[in-house]
Amino acid sequence: MSSNPFSADPAIPERLAALGEHARQSVQAAIQDYLQKAHFDAAENDGGVLPNALAEELIVRFGLSSIRELMLLLLDVAQQYAAPAISDFHVGAVGLEAETGNLILGGNVEFPGTHLGYTLHGEGFVFTRAMSRGTNISVIAIGEAHPCAHCRQCLAEYAASDGLELIDPLGHTLTMAQLYPWPFDPAYLGERGAVPGRALWPNLTPAGDQDKVPAPLLRAGALSHSPYSKCPAAVVLTMRDGAQYAGFAIESVAFNPTIQPLQMAMVNLLAHGQSAHDIVSVDLGTVSGGDVDYSRSTQELLGAIAPSAALRIYGWSI
Repeated sequence: MSSNPFSADPAIPERLAALGEHARQSVQAAIQDYLQKAHFDAAENDGGVLPNALAEELIVRFGLSSIRELMLLLLDVAQQYAAPAISDFHVGAVGLEAETGNLILGGNVEFPGTHLGYTLHGEGFVFTRAMSRGTNISVIAIGEAHPCAHCRQCLAEYAASDGLELIDPLGHTLTMAQLYPWPFDPAYLGERGAVPGRALWPNLTPAGDQDKVPAPLLRAGALSHSPYSKCPAAVVLTMRDGAQYAGFAIESVAFNPTIQPLQMAMVNLLAHGQSAHDIVSVDLGTVSGGDVDYSRSTQELLGAIAPSAALRIYGWSI
């Protein structure tokens, strides 16, 4: 096992222990009650998100010291979004939205029947969810402030990650600069990095004589963070109940790890408590004849998670 070069503040685990198991269970029960009763509307994009007003109310009700303490108490709740069907290793993560003060809950997701490269880590789930909502994460709570190298590279892609803090119940409060002191970041290729809500591709148009590209697909494609390949891509999942979940590519300056559109769409689907088995159809938009084509990878992953879903592929140009 690797050694830990960082010191922790012992007051944090002591404070968590002093709250007692009853307080911990009461906080978690209150959140579970909200998650079960809330009406998660895909159009509002609020699945798995705890409003700041609710967080502040819980802090006062249970005598917590800060929203960070609440985040640490919610790690077990966040694990309900984990779906590690291969490893059975459950990871929960809680992110604090910089713009709203809302909390985003997420977990790790694995996809049996296809290769391990499609795996989503807990940190990646939270940041992908925030990107889809057009927000940044300022603080993320995880079981140990010790993300793997894959996640450190993933988080380094975001333009706002210079100020990111990572906290854990052990008492660590670490910055990205401490965890990844000499990063290979977007600046190496002259790029700013991922900026939530920024439309890099506002003028996507259908290629050839294809039917008109659905408007939700064009909207998602416009937000694709694809500055390196110049090949924006997006998907829209349509569910049995009519709900739709969109996703777009989040490229990495290192190319791998890149979040594919279907991975982001699955994050949004799972955040709303939906199952891949209820996917009826998938619309994919990708650059016709581009250096990066998501057609085959989408077909592979979709074949593992929703083999009966219809896939429509739209080519577009930028």
